[in-house]
Amino acid sequence: MCKKETRFCLCVVFICFSISLNAKIMLGQMKSIENNSAMTLLDNNIPIKCEPFGIKTLEWMIRDAATPAECQKSVELFYRAHPHERLYAQEHLHLYMRYHYEKSEQGCVLYANGLESYSEMLLNEGLATVNEKYDNTEWNAKLKKALLRGQKKKESIHESDILQKCIEKKR
Repeated sequence: MCKKETRFCLCVVFICFSISLNAKIMLGQMKSIENNSAMTLLDNNIPIKCEPFGIKTLEWMIRDAATPAECQKSVELFYRAHPHERLYAQEHLHLYMRYHYEKSEQGCVLYANGLESYSEMLLNEGLATVNEKYDNTEWNAKLKKALLRGQKKKESIHESDILQKCIEKKR
């Protein structure tokens, strides 16, 4: 490399390094996992409640259903048929591990698998659906792609009566 190229590369590295020092990277240590839709992170020993953003999880559907008893029964039947799905968060997230996260008013973006968020993971697995009230241009396409992948799975909420009993009746 010539001197000009070397100087240019050093300048680029220096600028990138200084930008990364100024950026606030939020890392939280996983403290507890209540269920697939609620976990607590510790950021500088401050507990942060983290619920997946932009989606309706099974626990959320039960909580907000027009007929909670019917919805609860349908979800319990699904969990009995697929016991690993109830423990999805415990199997894919690890206590005391550090995760990058972003907090917003719509929920928590938890980067659990590289650049893939935990919300996308739940949608891919067919354990959630996109919240129609959620509107974020940055995430809409990603969430919809993950939802389409989840709808193709045989063992998902899209193959059961959960969506009809938990969401459809609440209009």
